[in-house]
Amino acid sequence: MVDKSMADRVGIILDGCRYEVDAGENLLQACVSLGLDLPYFCWHPALGSVGSCRQCAVIQYQNDEDDSGRLVMACMTPVSEGMRVSLQQETARQFRKTNIEALMTNHPHDCPVCEEGGNCHLQDMTLMSGHIKRGYPGTKRTHKNQQLGPFLNHEMNRCIACYRCVRFYRDYAGGTDLDVFGSKNHLYFGRAESGMLANPFAGNLAEICPTGVFTDKPYSRHYVRKWDLQTGAAICSNCSLGCNINVGERGGLVRRISNRYHAAINGHFLCDLGRFGYEHVNLSQRLEQPLQRNNAERTTERLGAEAAKALLAELVNQNNSHQEKTDNTQARAGCIALGSARSTIENNAALLRLVGKDNFYLGVPDTQAVMLRLLCDAYSQGRVKPTSMKEIEASDAAFIIAEDISHTAPRLALTLRQMSRNAGKAKAQTFGVQIWQDDAVRNLTQSLRSPLHILASHETELADVAKQNLVLPLEGQLRLLRAVLAQLTQTPPAGAHTETHADLLSAQAGEIVADLLAARRPVLICGTQSNEPELLRLCLEIAERLQARPQHDRTQTGFYGVTRHPNDLFLGLIAQAQSLAPSPLGIDALLSRLADEPIETLIILETDLYRYCDKDRLDKLLDRVTQLIVIEQQLTPTAQMADLLLPASSFAESQGCWLSAEGRLQFSFAAMPAIEARAQAWQWLSGAQAQDEPRCRSELIAWLAQALPALAAINAFAAPQEFKTLSPFPIARQPLRASARTALHAGEHVREPQPPADPSSPYVYSMEGVAGFRQARTQIISVLPADAWSPKWNSDQAGSLRTALLQSPQDSGLGLSEGPPEPETDPAPGADQKIEDQTSDCWRHGICIFSQTEPDQKESGQTEPGAIPVTASAPEAATAVFSAAALSVAALPVGVWPLAPDANRYADAELACLGDAIRAAMPEPRVRLHPESADKLGLVQGDDIRLSRYPSPGDSESADVCLSCTLDAAVAREQLLVPTLVFIRLGQLARVTAGPHGTKGGEHD
Repeated sequence: MVDKSMADRVGIILDGCRYEVDAGENLLQACVSLGLDLPYFCWHPALGSVGSCRQCAVIQYQNDEDDSGRLVMACMTPVSEGMRVSLQQETARQFRKTNIEALMTNHPHDCPVCEEGGNCHLQDMTLMSGHIKRGYPGTKRTHKNQQLGPFLNHEMNRCIACYRCVRFYRDYAGGTDLDVFGSKNHLYFGRAESGMLANPFAGNLAEICPTGVFTDKPYSRHYVRKWDLQTGAAICSNCSLGCNINVGERGGLVRRISNRYHAAINGHFLCDLGRFGYEHVNLSQRLEQPLQRNNAERTTERLGAEAAKALLAELVNQNNSHQEKTDNTQARAGCIALGSARSTIENNAALLRLVGKDNFYLGVPDTQAVMLRLLCDAYSQGRVKPTSMKEIEASDAAFIIAEDISHTAPRLALTLRQMSRNAGKAKAQTFGVQIWQDDAVRNLTQSLRSPLHILASHETELADVAKQNLVLPLEGQLRLLRAVLAQLTQTPPAGAHTETHADLLSAQAGEIVADLLAARRPVLICGTQSNEPELLRLCLEIAERLQARPQHDRTQTGFYGVTRHPNDLFLGLIAQAQSLAPSPLGIDALLSRLADEPIETLIILETDLYRYCDKDRLDKLLDRVTQLIVIEQQLTPTAQMADLLLPASSFAESQGCWLSAEGRLQFSFAAMPAIEARAQAWQWLSGAQAQDEPRCRSELIAWLAQALPALAAINAFAAPQEFKTLSPFPIARQPLRASARTALHAGEHVREPQPPADPSSPYVYSMEGVAGFRQARTQIISVLPADAWSPKWNSDQAGSLRTALLQSPQDSGLGLSEGPPEPETDPAPGADQKIEDQTSDCWRHGICIFSQTEPDQKESGQTEPGAIPVTASAPEAATAVFSAAALSVAALPVGVWPLAPDANRYADAELACLGDAIRAAMPEPRVRLHPESADKLGLVQGDDIRLSRYPSPGDSESADVCLSCTLDAAVAREQLLVPTLVFIRLGQLARVTAGPHGTKGGEHD
């Protein structure tokens, strides 16, 4: 996004009232931001204006003497000082009414059966325009619908030809398989033929479409009206970006997920994994009761919640009664624990507090732990500053390094796609064209793009907007990064391409360096996908060198470190605090300890070890554990080995904190009470009664803030229940219009059961309290239920826009203003501000824990009282221990090949891939390799390959996987692309042999 000054304000007169709005915005945006009712269809704040629906017509007057005025489209009219406009003049009202009547001539009368009913922008705008009686006697045109895959339904007969779908899908998200066909009154929006929409943001069409043409297919299978949903403001837990979501529940089932606007992260859009990756919460095989293995009887017994807590306490303490506990971080002999990167901060903190830092193992492989520590070291020391996605969208040059963000961080990829348009927007502004004038900007832009360089092991989905797509194996990537680093310290070469490989590499590096140095806001994006710490270390050094250049302000150079799991960065903070540097305690270290010494009690928190280790080897290691305690949501292979299995609550049933890859600490609220005996891990580990849980959580947060000073800001989220004292009104998870709830239990009784209580939250599981559409004025913390349903503006897009209006203009990017005067019945001046001052920043936006970090902010060795000491990092030693990059491809034994991960956004999601919709979108596991590499191996398309771990470990671990091969010229030569789980199992090198025909997929299936 191109910068827009917020200092310039202009005064406009709307129906005789004067308002102050931001200069440069269009009239429709100004009216909506002021809270005025002006209908629209084609306009969207993220897509700009094209003026195709003609629904936002108003009368503009030339001056004070002009009484007749002229009809203009508000979305295409820039505001100017002193302009006089009427929204209510009869000519404009009649035009809007007649226009929507024309749009409705072919729209079916199916609101009672349409899934968009009650969430329909068309319904809102039709009533707002006054068109309430149908007068069209003709035959309506009809279309055949298409099968668009597992995520979307298609009902083309409801289309009003607003063009929003193709503008979003094709122009904004970069999709190529959805278009508009036909002309005039016979337009068809769909694919050339039926088939799954390929773009990972296709699900947004369900929100973008103002009618019911595109609807949520998984939602259809358990559909209820929007106003009957119980809704919670949550954080997406499917990747590390921390996107904000709305979770809608009814009857113990998560029914749908929709986007919750956050200006600095996801904006108005979610990826399909975040939108549809919730079905694992509803699976019948989810864990709901504590289970204990009875080895004597060879049975499994169900336990009550209190009995399970008592047994857990006994198992943890029985081998430690002879030891004296000196403080909360005292290690417990015989009791060790494995944390989880997909569980909340509170759950991991409770486990860390229980067993001590030296007995707490990170729920990621050791190499990943090293990379997470490298990131946290760089952030906490202020050497690089993590940047937000909003800041990335405003950048003018980017370099993506060894990270296929289209799969590992999809929403970030959509942000980079918008960043590439900034050069064109800047050009348009030089011609006086506002960036919201979408067609004009695109006509001026043509193929002009901001420089985006991609270095990867294969061509990614962002290749169409990249200036350079450098496809190299890991060895070549490291050479290129070293060349870039070397050129940052000297004058970049001219970059003339020569015949030698070294000169070509130098020219490619020179082009990257030239673009980064010429940019005002360059950004580097790297991550942990490569599993190569040396590569990440080079990226951090490049970012540090780049922002240290005299022509660059430190705050103008961005860096984003993409991680795999939602709480990876929190584990990186723990790795900083562990005393066994330079090797963090990850999964590999845990397995080594299990092999070296018998363990009395092992607690595993929401981590399936069988994803990381060979089954035969892991079976033998777990047999050495006397008592295995597993806290898990699903019956994973690891959970099946447990002596005591405790059911963990899902993201929809939990409230707690998440730390995104940006370093943004956010709080997620539960949408539903915990099912049966499910509970959060910290609740199991604390053993507290329900009435004591708020106090126990507050104590846990206080301990964590002291133990990890970098996370001291978490104290802001210590006691969310205290917000009940800030207002006499509770915050309802259900909208005021909630209906037909008794029907859920009609087969048993007609009495409405009392809703459960939630003493640890400001929300209530009912509709009691202030109405949703008024919550924003009395409860600033109500980041979601205010959007659940409200008069005149029922659709999700309207709710998202209203949430954006609550943000400051700088955050929303919409150029919003103060709004019209409020009625006399409103709260006293300053009353709302008191609540907002205490709640809005952290509860609405989160807390960026590294934002204030400066280089050398603290002296070496200085820690807060009671803090876990942070040992000095040794990144060079760490990378040397875990790096396989020192092995040259030419020096490898015959038959041994380098591997690279072939990430897939659906297959790599551990829990989301259990759902039917996500599973249907998963590709078949296969090995991808360049045709030249296939020739060397004597392979053709579809042949089977057997991959064996190299070097082979000394134990019985075989780690053999057999997959079919796919030839792909977009893959780097001299390497094989394998599924992420296979890459984690085998590492960076594998021995390749011909596999048995018909054996595919291997254990990871």
